[in-house]
Amino acid sequence: MFNPIDAVGEWWAGVLNNMCKSMYDGMYNVADSWFQGMFEDLNGMIMDSSAYITQSPEEWNATGFAFIKSIAENICIPIAGCMITFVFCLELVHMIQENNQMHPITPERIMLVLIKLCIFIYIASKSFDIVMGIFEIGSWASAQVNSATAGELGSIDLDKILITPASYGFTEIFGMLANMLLIIVARVIVYILAAAIFIKVNLWYMEMLIYMSASPIPMSTFLHREWGQIGNNYVRKMIAVCFEGFFMLIAFGLYSALVTNLAFSDGDEFIFKLALTIGCGAALFFTLCKSGNISASIFNAH
Repeated sequence: MFNPIDAVGEWWAGVLNNMCKSMYDGMYNVADSWFQGMFEDLNGMIMDSSAYITQSPEEWNATGFAFIKSIAENICIPIAGCMITFVFCLELVHMIQENNQMHPITPERIMLVLIKLCIFIYIASKSFDIVMGIFEIGSWASAQVNSATAGELGSIDLDKILITPASYGFTEIFGMLANMLLIIVARVIVYILAAAIFIKVNLWYMEMLIYMSASPIPMSTFLHREWGQIGNNYVRKMIAVCFEGFFMLIAFGLYSALVTNLAFSDGDEFIFKLALTIGCGAALFFTLCKSGNISASIFNAH
């Protein structure tokens, strides 16, 4: 038997469901736009950072590079000359000590010391170019990694972490509103991470240029038996610093693979899924912070 009250109730329930569905879809589209913008901010900063890493120090900041080069040539090279004089005097003292039993000092021994002196002076005068040559090797390796991973930055669609409800009501609307607020908070966090990643890359360049500025001083001791350890340690450290960008780009590639293949279970809560998504960006940042230690460990630099 037809019941008009039930019919009106069903009609009103359908109208209410359609209204709530329209409101839910509108908020979902806004949330999806914000969610994708979160990845666009992070991926855009990663692409900018990747482009910076493959640049030379002069391309990164011509003014800063010229300043560091003038420091190396006008201040550190004279200091290196003092170090060479000191090391040369040590060589003469050692030569005399080894012949303290009145044995004659052969011309060949004197010539060997003079040759070492000339090599000392040449290495010290060309130390900045030598260090730049080390950077060129690291830059070439970084360029190969960057070309292999270019255009493959990962992202996640919102529908993978947000379950579509079977029916629509005020509960789903308020739930979607709460999800929007969570996405806003997540986007702020990711934006901070993106800025931190960009700052980390620029700090790497600043650290490398500071090391380059003092290159004549440690390399002036490179060939001495006792003081040569200073030059050896410096060269290992410069190799580690120059290859730090190489390991940063590897971290970017791993981030892309991690985000692209991030899987969720159907029973996981939205907050948990969103936290895992943000965690990928946080993991990338902390890996970048460890890239210097990784490079130093590989090249035995301390």
